[in-house]
Amino acid sequence: MARALFLLLIVIASVNADIGELPPDSYLQKSPWAWVCKENTCAKVNKDELEPTEDGYPLSVCKLSCGEYGALFPKPTGKVEIGKGFVQFYPQNLKFSPVAAPSATLVNLTGEASKIFTNYLNQMHPDYKDGTAPFPSGTEVDPIAKTVVLINIAIAHPYNKLELNTNEGYLLSIQKQDDMHTVLVTITANTFFGARHGLETLSQLIAYNDDVNSLQIVDQALIRDKPVFKYRGVILDTSRNFISVSVLKKLIDGMSYNKLNMFHWHITDSHSFPFYSKSVPLLTKYGAYSPRQIYTIEDMKDLVEYARVRGVKIIPEFDAPAHAGNGWQWGPKEGKGDMAVCINQEPWQKFCVEPPCGQLNPVNENMYEILGKIYLDMLEIFDNDLFHMGGDEVNLQCWNETAEIRKFLTSSGKDLSQASYIGLWNTFQQRALKLLRDNRRDESKNLTAILWTSDLVSKKHLMDHVDKNDYIVQIWTTGNDEVIPFLLDNGYRTIFSNYDAWYFDCGYGAWVGGGPNNWCSPYKGWQQVYQNSPQLIYANVTSASKATKAVDEGLILGGEAAMWSEQVDGTALESKIFPRASALAERLLDQPDHWMVCR
Repeated sequence: MARALFLLLIVIASVNADIGELPPDSYLQKSPWAWVCKENTCAKVNKDELEPTEDGYPLSVCKLSCGEYGALFPKPTGKVEIGKGFVQFYPQNLKFSPVAAPSATLVNLTGEASKIFTNYLNQMHPDYKDGTAPFPSGTEVDPIAKTVVLINIAIAHPYNKLELNTNEGYLLSIQKQDDMHTVLVTITANTFFGARHGLETLSQLIAYNDDVNSLQIVDQALIRDKPVFKYRGVILDTSRNFISVSVLKKLIDGMSYNKLNMFHWHITDSHSFPFYSKSVPLLTKYGAYSPRQIYTIEDMKDLVEYARVRGVKIIPEFDAPAHAGNGWQWGPKEGKGDMAVCINQEPWQKFCVEPPCGQLNPVNENMYEILGKIYLDMLEIFDNDLFHMGGDEVNLQCWNETAEIRKFLTSSGKDLSQASYIGLWNTFQQRALKLLRDNRRDESKNLTAILWTSDLVSKKHLMDHVDKNDYIVQIWTTGNDEVIPFLLDNGYRTIFSNYDAWYFDCGYGAWVGGGPNNWCSPYKGWQQVYQNSPQLIYANVTSASKATKAVDEGLILGGEAAMWSEQVDGTALESKIFPRASALAERLLDQPDHWMVCR
C-alpha cells in the first residue's frame, strides 16, 4: 500500500512538472463557438454549423452592431445608425487629426481625452498589463496592419468648464473609405464635453476580437446624441468613512463611462473633517480621523482636473448648520467660544438623527468668521457657479438646550418657540449665503446654492425663507412627498434624489437602533433605479404636459444617486454604486419608457 502511494505521488509530481514547463499560451485553444446576430440577439453557434452567408464573431464583436443600439449605453437620444460590417485594426494605427477648436486650452483638453480613449483601447486586450497591450506590431504582409482609423474632432465654442447649461450634445460618424484601408471617424460638438461624450460612444463601437488578436470597429455609423437632463450625478459621503483619492478617481472613471456629469462631494460631516483648510488648519487637525486621512489642497485640485477631462464636474458640499461637529472643538481653547454645540452629546437620539451629533452655533460671531474662511478655501479649489450648502436635519432641541442660544433669543425679545428657532435658522442661512458669495474667487460667476429638502424648505416656510433665484432644492424625501409639486408649481429648480429609489446605501443591516435593517431598506435594485422618473413623478400629480414643460424649462434639472458611507468604504464602494448608477445614467440621459423595452 505504501509503495503504491509512493508511485502515485511520483506520477503526480511528474505530471505537475510537465505542466509547469508548458508555456502559458499552450492553455489557449481556439473556441469552437461563434456568435451570430439573429432577430436582434447574439446567438451562439458552432463554427462548423455556420451558414455560408453567416459571419460568426466573438460575442464582444457581435454585440457591437446587433440590435438597433448595439452595445451603446446609455442609449443615445437622437438618430442611431450602425453598420453590420466590421474593420480590423491595431490600436497603434489609430490616428488623431489636429483638433479644430477655438482655443489652445480646448486643444489640450481634447488631447488629454484622446489619450484616455487610446488607453481604453489598449485595455481591451485581455493580456493588458502595466500600460502595455501585446497587439501584433504588424508587418507588410499583415493586412490588418494596413488599416488606419483616423479621428477628426471639431469643437465650436470655447467653454472649458462644465456648467448647468453646457451643451453636451455631439454628432458621431464612422465611414470606411473607398481605399478599404482607412476608417474615417468624425466627432463634431458645440463644447469639449460633448466631444468627450462622442469619444466615449466611439469606444462602445470597438471591441477586441480574440480570434485574430486585433480590435474591430463597425464599418459605418451615424449617431446624434444630447442628454435630456442637465444634472446627472452621484453623491458620495467621505466623512462617515474616509475614501481615498485613488478610489474617488475610480468612481469618476465609472461616471465618465456612463456620461454621468456631476460628482456631488459631501466632504465633511459631524463625524470627521477630512477637508484640509488652508485658512483654518485646526479644523482638519481636530476633525480628521488621522493625519493621513485628509484631502490636501493638491489632492483636491488634481481631482477637479481629473474629473473635468472626463466630463465630470465636482460640486462640493459643506453641510451646515447641522452635520457639523468633530473639527470644531478647539473654539474655547483658542478664545473663539463654542462655535459648534452638542458635539458628541448623549443620548444622541435627543440631539441628532445619528451619532455623533454636532451643530453650528448660530449666535457665535466667531463661527461666521470661520465659516467664511471655509467657503474661501473651498471656492479656491472648486468651480464658483454651484455650491451645496446642505441645510437638512437641523435639530431644534439641540439649540434649545444650549444656554447661550436661549439667552440670545430671550435678550432679543423672542420666545423659545419653534417659530423662533426656525427664524434663527433662516438668519443663519441668509448670512451663510452672503458669506459664500462674498468669498467667490471668480466674481463673474453667479453662484447658485443648493439645499436639501428640510423644515426650512417645507410648504410652510419655503416661500418666506428660500428665494428660488438663489437656490436649487435637492429632494431626498420620498417620490410622493407633497413638497415636490409645491416646489415645481412655484418655479423652484429641483434635483431628485428621493430615497425610496436612489439611495444606494439602503438595504443593509441596521447600525443604529434595533434593526433588523437600516432605516431606508429595502435594497434598491437597478430596475427600481431605472424606473424612477422625476418627470413621471411630477406628471402623476399634475399632467404630462406640465411635467414636460418643467423639464424643458429647467425646473427638473435631473437627479443623482446617493451613497452615504456609514456602511461602505473604499473596498466596497464600486460594487455598491455600479451597475445601478448605469441604470440611473440611462434614465437621466435618455428618459426611456421602461427597462424591459427591447434594446
